Amino acid sequence: MKESVLIIGAGHQGLAMAGHFALNGERVKLWNRTAEHIKDIAKTKTIICEGAVKGEAKIEEASTDMSALVSKRIFVTVPSVAYKDVARELAGVLLSGSVIFLNPGRTFGAIEFIEELKKNGCREIPAVIETQSIVYTCRRTPTNFSHIYALKSKVKMAALGRKITKSELFDCLPECVRDRFILTESFLNTSLGNIGMVLHCAPVLMNTGWIESTEHSFKYYYDGLSKSVCGFVEKIDNQRMAVASAMGADCASLIEWFEECYGIRENDIYSCIRKNEYYREIDAPNSLEHRYLDEDIPNGLVPVETLGLELGIDVSSISLIIDFANAVKNTDYRVRGRRYSLSKINSFLS
Repeated sequence: MKESVLIIGAGHQGLAMAGHFALNGERVKLWNRTAEHIKDIAKTKTIICEGAVKGEAKIEEASTDMSALVSKRIFVTVPSVAYKDVARELAGVLLSGSVIFLNPGRTFGAIEFIEELKKNGCREIPAVIETQSIVYTCRRTPTNFSHIYALKSKVKMAALGRKITKSELFDCLPECVRDRFILTESFLNTSLGNIGMVLHCAPVLMNTGWIESTEHSFKYYYDGLSKSVCGFVEKIDNQRMAVASAMGADCASLIEWFEECYGIRENDIYSCIRKNEYYREIDAPNSLEHRYLDEDIPNGLVPVETLGLELGIDVSSISLIIDFANAVKNTDYRVRGRRYSLSKINSFLS
């Protein structure tokens, strides 16, 4: 019997993945830090999937006890700001030969995860697979329901840590998503291919008033990303691409990414978004205390800015958004963020 799958995190992505995998014959275990968030699933062992994936999925177990659930195939779906916590939980219980998928790694997530495992006494570093993006366009609804709008295609992934062959890696992936991923040689391609920081940070800050309104709600992509907002998003994307080019990374621009993942071919970001029917029903955050800032700035814009400044590349629009967020949120995302030097990154490339 094939090894079970452990999915870490029962948010939007985790619930969609658990339901999808279980509906396609995988033995699924689900871990979440808080019991309250999974109490209905723990009781019924059931996840209801709607949308692009439909069915009543049965999983083996849902629990807050990592040691009772651990498997060799592990899919981490929590926001990347929680990767250090997850690595600490796993460090003492990992099985030999484990493969860990970070969905997604955001920028340099695999480096952070491996370093945290080492700090916490992990005796055998596993293969850590960093994906460029979340496979599912999805939203968790209350209790045990997941609405899956779409599954992306050509999602890049790269491996760090224990050496792993391509065949071994793909064998660890459930068959239902194998054709959704492509293996790329370097984690630079996945880390600097992080699209979340481009699509999330600036638009949230430029719509702060509407997001904090208690009387109004709006659709994030269709209402929040106007032509002017998209024009600034393009500046962020161009600076990300300049850093990626200087590092020798093979990354798609945001416009190219829409074609790769959704099959949408347009000449500008605004048109790509308006043509993406899967974005039509995505609601905007109702607070600035949201991963679109608290994850995508420290684990996206900050590491790209850090590299850009060291390389002498213009990252002024990226810096502007970080400064803007720091001022609005009364925090310092640079202190909280992944500020890896060029020498540190190169040490993982060798």
